[in-house]
Amino acid sequence: MQNRSNYESLVESEDTLVNRIETCSETIDAVLQMLFKKDGPIHLPTVREIAAAMHEVQVKLERELLLVRIEKRLTARYMDSKPIVD
Repeated sequence: MQNRSNYESLVESEDTLVNRIETCSETIDAVLQMLFKKDGPIHLPTVREIAAAMHEVQVKLERELLLVRIEKRLTARYMDSKPIVD
């Protein structure tokens, strides 16, 4: 039963991370759209720093998602009594 609970927790973590990654992507897109729509001057180095910082957050979340998905698959294997070699 503990494995089932762990698996469900991993599914919730995966869903949350996917949502956070989508939010990062949408926010980056909004900044890029602002570059096109803004009529006045833009301080390009600042925009680049902001976009790069948001991208770093997205990459961190994508790595975390990968690790959660690995753990989720391993838990599923264990629940299905498939062997795992350490």
